[in-house]
Amino acid sequence: MKLPSSLPISALSVSLIAQIHEHKGALRSMSLLTPEKLQALRQVATLESVGASMRLGSVDLSDAEVNHTICMLRQRQQSSSFIEEKATTVLEPSTAPNIPTSPYDFSAELLSDYEIDELLMHQSSEVRVFNADEEQAAGYFEALNRAFDWVSIEMLREEQLHELHRTLLKHSKKDVWHAGKYKASANHRSFNNPDTGARSQLPGANPLEAPAKLRNLLQWLQGEREHPTQHPLLTIAAFIAGFHAIRPYQDGNARMGLLLTRLLLLQSGYSQVAYASLEAQLERDRDAFYTALDRTLAGIYNPNPHWEPWTAFFLSSLVDHARRLFSRLERDKEIFSALPKLSSDIVNLAREHGRVTMADAIRLTGSNRNTLKLHFRKLVHEGRLMRHGMGAGVWYQPR
Repeated sequence: MKLPSSLPISALSVSLIAQIHEHKGALRSMSLLTPEKLQALRQVATLESVGASMRLGSVDLSDAEVNHTICMLRQRQQSSSFIEEKATTVLEPSTAPNIPTSPYDFSAELLSDYEIDELLMHQSSEVRVFNADEEQAAGYFEALNRAFDWVSIEMLREEQLHELHRTLLKHSKKDVWHAGKYKASANHRSFNNPDTGARSQLPGANPLEAPAKLRNLLQWLQGEREHPTQHPLLTIAAFIAGFHAIRPYQDGNARMGLLLTRLLLLQSGYSQVAYASLEAQLERDRDAFYTALDRTLAGIYNPNPHWEPWTAFFLSSLVDHARRLFSRLERDKEIFSALPKLSSDIVNLAREHGRVTMADAIRLTGSNRNTLKLHFRKLVHEGRLMRHGMGAGVWYQPR
């Protein structure tokens, strides 16, 4: 596979790039949003991205199930921190002057009955284990956050891709053996050839050649960043196609492609992908997504690969993605200008945290339960919130 110094660009691609930048300019108004609003948008986008990435890979998890998985993951992380903190408190030797410490020093402060009960409660939350689908969702969620941490890096390195792959698979027991490692055996992918209608195979790189091919791809990317020969969006499109052609890892390559797409777009200044899910946009056009990518991959090792199917789809998806985000922001302006303040506060809470309960609303707004019930009921009726659960377990998710 030889990546060209400059991809052929059609009049359609030129038009799509112009539309992307037109929306990018319009979305500069996002800088006027409060940090709380931006954080709420990012959290909703993250939730939608995890869910869409799973469904693109034929893992049938709803956004509500993904949200539950993320809550479980955060609870585990908080439990681990709590247990470590308490263990440190109990085991820390006395530092009082003139009091010698020994293996039999019992001067450490004992836990109260309340702290013991709380510790047992945190430990009991560890009993519920992730199933295989939830393991993948938890890994993608953490890998997304890791990608955000790398937005400012100037050079994407081989080891960083391995680290991202390890993060992606860290919760998956069946994938521990190959996480962060190059593939050990061939991983061909079958697909329906859209041009011939026959069942075909996309061979991928030979396992022995994959490391060198990925290094060459990363070198090509860095060269384009330092001395660009084409628009950065075309560079990103070509890099992602090249990564899919190599498929350097035994499993998880499709999800890695989504993560790298987001990371490269953010690094190139297309910050809108942080606040609206690109994965959800690709899920809406799932068939067209795979058809366009497969058409380009089918001939990517030919002397003159056919780049246009993939680049045109990639650019048109970014146009639709930016348009949806712009429409959402405009709709939110209308919604919040028409909503009573308490209803606006409830919706903001749901978006900021990904979900909200009656207890959350009472604690954070200080309002009466009966008053809040009326607002929740109206917001659900108007389609601004979705209700989940029954009885004391009811919670609400933003639409």
